[in-house]
Amino acid sequence: MNMRFRLLLIGMLLLSCKAWAQDDSTWVTWSAGMDLRDGVYANMQDFRSNRPAVPIEDLQDQQGRPVVDIRTSLGRLTFQPDTGARQTIDPKRIWGFCQNDVVYVRAGDGFYRIGLMGSLSHLVYEQSYCDWDPYMYGYGTTMRTILQQQLIDVAAGTIQPFDAAGMEKALASDPVLLEEFMSFSKKQRNSPELLFRFLRSYNQLHPLRFPR
Repeated sequence: MNMRFRLLLIGMLLLSCKAWAQDDSTWVTWSAGMDLRDGVYANMQDFRSNRPAVPIEDLQDQQGRPVVDIRTSLGRLTFQPDTGARQTIDPKRIWGFCQNDVVYVRAGDGFYRIGLMGSLSHLVYEQSYCDWDPYMYGYGTTMRTILQQQLIDVAAGTIQPFDAAGMEKALASDPVLLEEFMSFSKKQRNSPELLFRFLRSYNQLHPLRFPR
């Protein structure tokens, strides 16, 4: 290898390392207490990029007063776009919101906070169902509410049930973890203990990161 080619190769490697370093420096690994921007998320990508579609400082109630707490103002949120008339935010058409560094996601009967945050995030929410009951004279239906759990795969932008099938899909991007998970029996794979174990293992190997 002649000297000129060697110097050219070294220069290319240095540029490559510099580019990687610059790219890496624009992302920050999430940790508890990290400053997340408060506001309303139109979709999961808004959450992923830590850029609410409507920041809290742009939110107002229906009387035009600044919104301090999104949680107590849902259904009455408005904002003024750069052009056009003031718009009302329909809670049923947004993905979620952030308030005081806590993320709330629309699921089931309302908005629920992410309990375990990570590349795979865990959410517990309430879901109400209306059942037909032929023995209830004059009414015929009865309401029941159950707790459900789901996995939010931030990198893939998908939501899976918190069960063996959902975890299998979530681990698809890590063949080693997936193989280990599938080595357990179906009954074991559906146990909360094993599901949480693999959720934490995945998050340790693939930490959640936000743009700086």
